[in-house]
Amino acid sequence: MLRPAPRDVRVSRATYVAALVAFAAWLPFLRTPLASDAAGFLAVGQQWDDGSSLYGDHWVDRPPLLIWIFRVTARLGPIGLGADGVSAPAVMVLGGVASAAVVLLAGLLAARLAAPGAHWTTRAVPILAAALLSSPLLGMPETNGELLAAPFVMLGVVGLVAALRAPAGRRQLLLAAGAGAAAMAAALVKQNVVDAFVFALVLIVLCHGRVAGLVRLTAAFAAGSIVVLAAALASAAERGTSPTALWEAVVVFRLRAGEVIDTSASDATSERMLLLGLAFVASGAATLLGTTVVIAVRDTLRDGPRGTPLAVAGLALAGWELVGVVAGGSYWLHYLTGLVPGIVVLACLVRPTAPVRQALAACLGLTLVATAAAWTEQLVNPANPAIATDARIAHYLRDHATPGDGVVVAFGRPDIVVGSGLTSPYPHLWSLPVRVLDPELTELRAVLTGPDAPRWVVVSGKSLATWGVDASGIEDYFVRHYREQAAYDDFHIWRRR
Repeated sequence: MLRPAPRDVRVSRATYVAALVAFAAWLPFLRTPLASDAAGFLAVGQQWDDGSSLYGDHWVDRPPLLIWIFRVTARLGPIGLGADGVSAPAVMVLGGVASAAVVLLAGLLAARLAAPGAHWTTRAVPILAAALLSSPLLGMPETNGELLAAPFVMLGVVGLVAALRAPAGRRQLLLAAGAGAAAMAAALVKQNVVDAFVFALVLIVLCHGRVAGLVRLTAAFAAGSIVVLAAALASAAERGTSPTALWEAVVVFRLRAGEVIDTSASDATSERMLLLGLAFVASGAATLLGTTVVIAVRDTLRDGPRGTPLAVAGLALAGWELVGVVAGGSYWLHYLTGLVPGIVVLACLVRPTAPVRQALAACLGLTLVATAAAWTEQLVNPANPAIATDARIAHYLRDHATPGDGVVVAFGRPDIVVGSGLTSPYPHLWSLPVRVLDPELTELRAVLTGPDAPRWVVVSGKSLATWGVDASGIEDYFVRHYREQAAYDDFHIWRRR
């Protein structure tokens, strides 16, 4: 049932401590080299203006709010190239701020939803959120779309719960509109993060006829979403990014990409899937999610969906997040960050009887130990061999390039482009768009044979051929016009003759 909102919602002290810890956990990694995605988002954001591709002169299958966030972040601090890779402390601070915001909102949600006198829940929920978000087993310290969308998801959930439990009136409508705005903002950071919409849909259906002014509340939620969407599309269009092109990138492309991955992916994809599963279990996220799901299902079977609308909505939220992890296709560790809002919501609804409290305490203890071990290992051995190789390549290009040179990395690894300080005339900085949008390298051939042909090309492997790509139409031209200069591991640096 949706109880009336308490008169005085007090966030526990544990929430503030946990939020501070979640933020501080990022500070030792301020100089840690950026992951390739974060470096690429910085590159796209910095040059986003009217250009030849989706975002300026580059193309990436992400919504505009994510690019805006990285564009602003790029202006807040220096971006440098160290011995181990590209560093940008502002990006790490951004990750810490996002983690702390999720923890604060988790504490606020627990204060609103926990049963009267359930102080254990209001303390435990923000701690488990901080533990998960501080775990390298969930991708930390990568500042990626899942992490940056999570505060908006939590804000949408908190706002909607507050609106449904508030008396009918102006404040209720404002809360609903804010929840809708936050829900849309999450999807505009990462397109599959429609978690708050799923949560809202289930709640609205189950609360039909039981909440005063539900139709007006639903209209306010929708209005908040539409306003944010319109503002995002308008601001993107002002920089040359049309709504039609965005639809192709964030929706149509993802469907095509799934087909390419299913039919052509290398063994590395299945290896990452196994690693993701192991991390899910080892991090404690699996036991937390499994335990809270069992409790929510038990309550729903006992009282019925109409009697437990929040539990059913929480289950739908967690289910959608699991679908997002499995359907992501590439199986990176940071996918698991997307599960945190669902775990938090279900944990807030637990009635902490002695057996349940003992079970959740054991799960939380496992998560804390796993996070501490993984965090310590990450701090002691922060170097990523792949990123370190990228840094060596970037240093070579910096040492040998001249002003005005361009570089193409075939394919992916945008951190090399950022670290080199050069620009790329090829719109695709990531490998998956190449495999989906330019599988026969028609665009790349036009770049290499055109007036702005790059002086440098970095190739992964012995040729331009890779899974999902037919390089037969360009390989001969490339070998005739470029000469290999250096090699680092499996990467070869070529210079135009």
